[in-house]
Amino acid sequence: MKVNPAASIIINNFNYSRFLAESIDSALSQTYSFTEVIVVDDGSTDSSREIISDYGNKIIPILKENGGQASSLNEGFRISTGEIIFFLDSDDLFHPEKVEKIVNYLSKADLIDSPVILHNLFETIDENGLSIVSNIAEYILALQDREIKALSKIIYGFDKNYFFREEINQISFPSQLQKFALRYRYIPYLGMPTSSISVSRVMANKLFPLPIDGYKISADELIVKAASLLGEVYSSNVSLTKYRCHGNNYWYGKMIKKEDEEFAGIQRDKYLNSKLGLMAGKPIFSFLDSMQADGFYRLHFGNKAANYLFVLSFNVVRWHLNSITLLFFVETFMRGIRYKLRSFLFQSEGVYRK
Repeated sequence: MKVNPAASIIINNFNYSRFLAESIDSALSQTYSFTEVIVVDDGSTDSSREIISDYGNKIIPILKENGGQASSLNEGFRISTGEIIFFLDSDDLFHPEKVEKIVNYLSKADLIDSPVILHNLFETIDENGLSIVSNIAEYILALQDREIKALSKIIYGFDKNYFFREEINQISFPSQLQKFALRYRYIPYLGMPTSSISVSRVMANKLFPLPIDGYKISADELIVKAASLLGEVYSSNVSLTKYRCHGNNYWYGKMIKKEDEEFAGIQRDKYLNSKLGLMAGKPIFSFLDSMQADGFYRLHFGNKAANYLFVLSFNVVRWHLNSITLLFFVETFMRGIRYKLRSFLFQSEGVYRK
């Protein structure tokens, strides 16, 4: 077991001056002594930089032009020295014992020098820091019901209760997620939001730098998906993070522009393909040709999605045929027929009215 491995907390901030000091204080108040706190300001125009300067040499500041969350995490990791890296959004908080507990988990399991990512459970707070009832963690996992069923055929015993069942729990090996990717051309989001993520430096060296195009926010998607391909995924059912819900970050369920979602998907595919490498002589990840694209076409094309769904249903089974893709083919093809009928009836009604 490695003794007293150094830890780095990377706080990324953009115009969250009203929360920033509390976030920094939670990082500085860690019970684990061997911790550096890096605060990356991404071109804020509020009073964030004045707040950062007040901390002097207690923190390591990085003041940069606005480039988005991925670029901020890149800069923070570039100057970090810790063997375990913690990420903290500037509107969230760490419990005082978070770093110490996770360092102990990884040290006792002899994982400090292995490529690992660990997700801890979190509690939800409101804008004023008061605890509120929220099902965000459950919602993130519930969105992937299809993926959970597919993973159950690759990871023995995997179900909706698998993620947070123990204080320290191994979720997956990279070979299992690589197998999923080979079958389905994408991988699920096996994890929690940014402030509940920690990685070993060995893992971080495989992940960084993150691509910055298309990722002003949600850089955690890149970290979580690439990490599950490249190393072991662990979770903890101990709540060690306070995730703040407020007007600016209620992004779950928000409408995303078609062009933005498509561009981000393409950039993610390039990044994941580069990490996985070319297998079978061709790229594996293809967002618009995977089961994941079903919702994309339905959301952004409505009744005009029929032809896209027909093509998608054939592409998925052509890539890999099993019970899951066959069921997807039937459901998606039939859904395409319904959209086609709706479009026809809508047009007919419009002609009649004229």
